[in-house]
Amino acid sequence: MFKTLKAAALIALTVASPALADWPERPISLIVGFGPGGQSDLLGRALASVMAEELGVPVNVVNRPGAAGGAALAGLRSMPADGYNIMLNPTQTITLTPALMAQVPFSIDDFSFAGMLTSFDIALIAPTSAPFDDYAGMIAHTRENPGLLFAALSATTRIFATEIARANDISIEILPVDGGPGMVNAILGEQALLAYSGGVHHRYPEQMKVIAALTTERNAGSPDVPTIAELGLPIGMDMQTVLIAPAGTPDDVIARLEATLATAAENPAFREVADSMSAVVQFRTAAEATEIMHKQLASNLAIMRAAGVQPQ
Repeated sequence: MFKTLKAAALIALTVASPALADWPERPISLIVGFGPGGQSDLLGRALASVMAEELGVPVNVVNRPGAAGGAALAGLRSMPADGYNIMLNPTQTITLTPALMAQVPFSIDDFSFAGMLTSFDIALIAPTSAPFDDYAGMIAHTRENPGLLFAALSATTRIFATEIARANDISIEILPVDGGPGMVNAILGEQALLAYSGGVHHRYPEQMKVIAALTTERNAGSPDVPTIAELGLPIGMDMQTVLIAPAGTPDDVIARLEATLATAAENPAFREVADSMSAVVQFRTAAEATEIMHKQLASNLAIMRAAGVQPQ
C-alpha cells in the first residue's frame, strides 16, 4: 500500500511545473505548535530528518507552543506561501477549535494540506496508582470524592472533562498544565488523577493506565479498553498528524512535500519513533488529507452542537 501511494506521489511530482526545480534552495522551517518532548515534537523531529535527506536542505524544527498549536497556526497563515515555512500539527487544532471558540484567528481555508502521516491513540488516562481501573470505577470514585482533578493542556482537552462531568452529574475540576510535558508531570506526580493524552501515555506503561478511548474506534495500543461512545457518551473524535502550508503554496511544492511524507511512512527510523508511542503510521495524500480535514471539521461541529456546547 505504501509503495503504491508513494508511486502516486512521485508521478504527481514528475508532472509538476518547471518551477519545482528551484525548490528548495534554502533551509526549511518545520513548525511544531507544542513544546519539546511531547508526541508532536518527537514526530516532527523524526520527520524533519527524513525530509532533510530527501530534499537536500536542512529542515529545522521550530517549537512555537501555545493554544494547542493555535498560536503557531495563526502565524503560519500570514507567512509566504513558498514552502519554506510548513507545520506538522494534530488535525483537531483546525477541525475542533471552531466548535469551542467564537473567535478563531484562522480558518481551514487559510491552509493547504500536503498529506497526513499518523493517527493518534487519543485516550482518557490516569496514573496507575489511581483508586480506579476503568471508566465506571472513575465515575463511582468521583461521586464519592467530588472535585477530581483533570490535567488539561488546552480548551480542546477541557471539553472532554466538561462533557464527562455533565453527562454523569459528577464534579471534575480543571488543573491547567503547560502542554504535553506538563500533563505528563501532573500525572506522574499524581497532582491530577485524570488527563487527556494524544498517545504519549504509551511511553509510560508502568505509570499510566487507559480509562477510555476518546476516538471513534478502540485505540491500537489498548484494544481491550472501550471507546467513550461504547461507554455511553458519543463524543469520540479522531485525530491525525497533518502537514500544513499557507494557502496558495504552489502545487508542485505540495507534491514534493507529499512525496517526502510517503517516504517517511516507510522509513524505519521514523516508524520506530511512531511505534514507541503507538502512533499508527497512516500516510494520506494531499487530496485525501484535504477531504478528511473538511469532513472532520463538519463532524466535530455536529458532535459539539449535539452536546450543547456553544463556542465561547
